[in-house]
Amino acid sequence: MRRTGLALLVALAGLGFSQAHKPILIRMMAGPSWGVPPKEVADPRSQARRAVFEEFQRQNPGVRVVNAGGLELTGDRLESAFLMAMAGDTAPDVFYVNFRQYYNYNDQGFARPLDDLIAGDPASVGRMNPLIEKVLRSYDGKIYAMPWYQVAQALYYRKDHFAEAGLDPDRPPQTWEEFYEYGKRLCESRSGRSGFVFSKGMGGRAYWWSNFVWQAGGEVVVPSTSPLEGEVAERRESKTPRLTGPGEGVPTGAQQGVWKAAVATPAGAKALDFYRKLVTETWKGKNGKTYGPVATLSSNWSQDVADGKVSMWFSYTNDVLLTMSDLNPSLLGVAALPAGPAGRANEINAGMWAINANVKDPKKLEACWKFIQFFAGDEAARINTKMFVELGLGNLVSPTWLKKFGYADLAAQVDPGYQKANEDVFKTGHPEPYGRNCQQVYTILDNALDMAVVDPNRPSLDILKAVSQEMDRKLLGYTPPDLLERQRAMAKWILGLLFFGGLGFGVWGWLKSRGAQKEVVERLAAGTNRVRVWRFVMLCLLPAGLSVLVWSYYPLGRGLTIAFQDYRILGGSKWVGLDNFVSVFTQPIFWRALLNSFIYVALTIAIGFFLPILLALALNEIPRFKVFFRTVFYLPAMTSGIVIAFLWRQFYDKAETGLLNTLINVPGAFLNDHFGTHFDLAKYDWLGDPKLAMFAVVLPGIWAGAGPGSILYLAALKNISEERYEAADLDGANWRQKIRYITLPGLKPLILINLLGVFIAGFKAMENVFVLTGGGPLYSTHTIGLEIWTNAFMFLKFGYATAAAWVMGAILIGFTLVQIRSLMNVKFGTAKV
Repeated sequence: MRRTGLALLVALAGLGFSQAHKPILIRMMAGPSWGVPPKEVADPRSQARRAVFEEFQRQNPGVRVVNAGGLELTGDRLESAFLMAMAGDTAPDVFYVNFRQYYNYNDQGFARPLDDLIAGDPASVGRMNPLIEKVLRSYDGKIYAMPWYQVAQALYYRKDHFAEAGLDPDRPPQTWEEFYEYGKRLCESRSGRSGFVFSKGMGGRAYWWSNFVWQAGGEVVVPSTSPLEGEVAERRESKTPRLTGPGEGVPTGAQQGVWKAAVATPAGAKALDFYRKLVTETWKGKNGKTYGPVATLSSNWSQDVADGKVSMWFSYTNDVLLTMSDLNPSLLGVAALPAGPAGRANEINAGMWAINANVKDPKKLEACWKFIQFFAGDEAARINTKMFVELGLGNLVSPTWLKKFGYADLAAQVDPGYQKANEDVFKTGHPEPYGRNCQQVYTILDNALDMAVVDPNRPSLDILKAVSQEMDRKLLGYTPPDLLERQRAMAKWILGLLFFGGLGFGVWGWLKSRGAQKEVVERLAAGTNRVRVWRFVMLCLLPAGLSVLVWSYYPLGRGLTIAFQDYRILGGSKWVGLDNFVSVFTQPIFWRALLNSFIYVALTIAIGFFLPILLALALNEIPRFKVFFRTVFYLPAMTSGIVIAFLWRQFYDKAETGLLNTLINVPGAFLNDHFGTHFDLAKYDWLGDPKLAMFAVVLPGIWAGAGPGSILYLAALKNISEERYEAADLDGANWRQKIRYITLPGLKPLILINLLGVFIAGFKAMENVFVLTGGGPLYSTHTIGLEIWTNAFMFLKFGYATAAAWVMGAILIGFTLVQIRSLMNVKFGTAKV
């Protein structure tokens, strides 16, 4: 007994010792250019970043840094993964922030103020660009994030392409006019080459186009000078002055942090005209061949750059590394962006670390601050410099750091053009929009760029005025009080009518069912205890009932609560009554999304609903290889819908060499090649044309669902008696009559059930839209499912998103009730095998 007690004490002591010396775990936000890289990384930047992490771990053995798990998204939706992690209470302890999300993250209470930590180490802000520091203090005078790298957009170009086009590789374009002329010559230098590329995606083009607005002398957004009322004003009255924009005054009171659209100006129109010129104009070369346009849109522009399809593009240069490209430095040129009518201007930004406001443990807080200090300080810069020198890329590092860390001999080898470009872009830097709701700016601006292409005769200023109205609705989030009161009163009347109408309909249905109710005869074996039977049945149903209650009805009830709140993830939610529903029904984009959802369902049913039935009939009649064909048709069900969407995105390449365009152009290409004809080959922009985009989005789902659906119908065909077909043969019926009068009526129950499933799935559809178009162009594929997701996880408007989800749910419930009613009189049986 004594030995057992002693062993227990030793075990407890060992456990206490291990707990006391257990490393403090820091979960950090993972991403393509941040996060802990795996050991097997091969690219130089990831290797350098890995070396920084390893050195931090070596210097801080009591701290362990790991990547936070969770959903990983790419491109312009990357930040949504973090927002979903915050909503799911799985957020990292240290997370990445950039300018466009800075205000909103702080407004949501995500980030902890760092001023008390900075006070203990004032030198930690030493590397911070003054303009960047002003942005960081713009929220309420405090700093909520620390930059670990600072970036500015620059022009990248291929020197070898310049040489092929007869251009001076050491003289990049200096003005818009030169930029366009250089692009023309680069396009003519080789077939399939583009002079410039814009990133295609949700807000992708507008990231780069904003530079043109500033170069034309305009602004994308400016601080609002309109007085705000109610809760918005109340929330901001206590804030300290904040930065409004380059060279502008500081707004006070309710105006702080609230921005409005400013792009609808002559300067903005010049920028849009230049974009239109870049992406639409064609010209005749000296050889008589038609070339152009200068710029192309690409869903994977970085790969196009790597493949040599693009000669110029915009990307970042930072305060340590002069070029962010993985291309051979001898082929790469970096320069300041070309000057517009108002001179040079370019975006300036920063990659910043913030500490989760939920981190309360003093030891973990200290560890998080050590992590940020290390990455934002000279030690990380020293390791980066050392790694790049060892990897033979020292000539890409800023001479400032090379000299500081003992590589003065290498500083002389740095390309003077790189160094000058890096200095110039930080001097002409303009912060990207960073006020309230500014994360939505780029997505909305993409509509202006789409309109400029789709409607080439519409004046640019007119386009920008229309887009500015939408920007103001989303940026200001403000409705005049008198209009809001009228909308609230109307909402109450409508809600009252719906409530009493539903109540009356329910009472009428109950009375009708009681009048038609037949006596139910309960047949139990003689001597059976009825109470025990029912108790046993309820006990069997209890686990399933509890599961449905916890995983279905509780979230529904919670969602109903959120629909009546201005919901904040980390607390501070406020009841707003019917305001979210008022906002839903008064937003033009919601009605457009609702209409698009019905169009999506209609196209799915019209094109693909009967296709599985036809396939099933064909599979039922083929004499040989039945198992093989059934397997082939079922295979799409084994593949993720996201993978299928990415596959079809490659098919939809708008170039004449794209798969679908190639198939369409087969006859014309054959005649051109063999008979010397001059047919212009079609180049359908399947995902960029509003007239084709919805069809293109629907098609992958039909392709993927037809095969698996046919297997279900094939099984249902077994339930149709062969005697009926034999009788029809004796009566002289042809195959059409047999399908019409025997097969389709026999499949009616399954058809009705599938119709319900197709309607619900189509109405909630988001995967294909998310991957293929992101809702564009011009909201032509923006469905209600995407409207809910973007507002919740990109714009943090959880109350609005939940209210929209309830509206969608009400529509689906109504359709489901109608379908179930039609199935009530259908009799189901088992097939005879």
